[in-house]
Amino acid sequence: MRAEEAFIDYVRRRRSTLLHPQAPPAAVSEALALLGLDDASLARWSASGPALVSLPHASPNVFDPRMRVCWYAAAAQRRAPRAVHHLRVVLTHVNFSDLGWRPYAWWYLGEDGNVRGHRQFSRNKRRKHVTVASQPAMDAVPEAAAGADLAASRVARWGADLAVSYMLITAVVERAAGMVTAPAATTYFPLPWLVSFVREHAAGAASVPDEALTSWCARLTEQAHGRRTGPDGTLLECPAQQATVFDNYSNLAALSLLGAPQVLGGAKMAGYWPHVEELLDVLRPAAPADVRDPRVALVPQGDPGRFVGPTPETAAQLERHGVPYSQGLAVAEHGNFAERRDPFDVPEAAVSSG
Repeated sequence: MRAEEAFIDYVRRRRSTLLHPQAPPAAVSEALALLGLDDASLARWSASGPALVSLPHASPNVFDPRMRVCWYAAAAQRRAPRAVHHLRVVLTHVNFSDLGWRPYAWWYLGEDGNVRGHRQFSRNKRRKHVTVASQPAMDAVPEAAAGADLAASRVARWGADLAVSYMLITAVVERAAGMVTAPAATTYFPLPWLVSFVREHAAGAASVPDEALTSWCARLTEQAHGRRTGPDGTLLECPAQQATVFDNYSNLAALSLLGAPQVLGGAKMAGYWPHVEELLDVLRPAAPADVRDPRVALVPQGDPGRFVGPTPETAAQLERHGVPYSQGLAVAEHGNFAERRDPFDVPEAAVSSG
């Protein structure tokens, strides 16, 4: 079994753990389909060419310019000569001090036209480093929520924790935006699943052992720095063999198991990549034949005038709140904008088989 197929089987066996144990069967089916973890989505992933990978933080907000990443992936998928799957590998271990994504509150446009902030967590100094995944699922419908936001809040309550609630919100909103090109074309899963897969194989505990894969995973684990969630909900350093997540470079190197993907990102990702390549050089002698290096693909800024922006009324409210425009706000104002507008010149390399 090739490494990517082994991981897809691992995902299939773990997918139900993302949802609340008391979720009714219909809710489970709906949530798995939204996350691209249903049988049809996993079959499409297995049969597709090299995937596009993005690494969003667990948050109900995807602010500009980060909302361009999923939009760019959809544009690349629509132009691809054959099926390309988009993997949203969600960083569920992020904490509430994250000002790039602001997971402590959800900014949305209410049915009354007001930008509202539904606060989910207090960012006091003592608790701002608590991880999103350590908190209980979202269980309230935000005041005056409408459209995709209302639908997302209702689905979010079936998450096993707050990070999964946020994954479900993102999945609903990105579908409403037109950023998912087909019902089964995008899959969302937490980064710790990839780390636990590596650890399981490194320890020789995989259900289907593979000597070459075990060797590669063991080499990655030996050099990685580990972190896991402590009793207070914050990340603590630990041996890599017990880790929930590795250091950034090792996390990115583990993407090799996803079938030589194109990793989408911006300047920050480009800055990481030389260090990732150094690590991949160390791992390559132990790599199975089907484990190939991921490649970074920078998402272009494009012409800002061709991107969807806020109305003057919304822009004024955002300035008062001190937050940027988000894809959820864009959906509320412009509907399925990503399906109707393509501001990118997607290079052929972004959708090639490598």
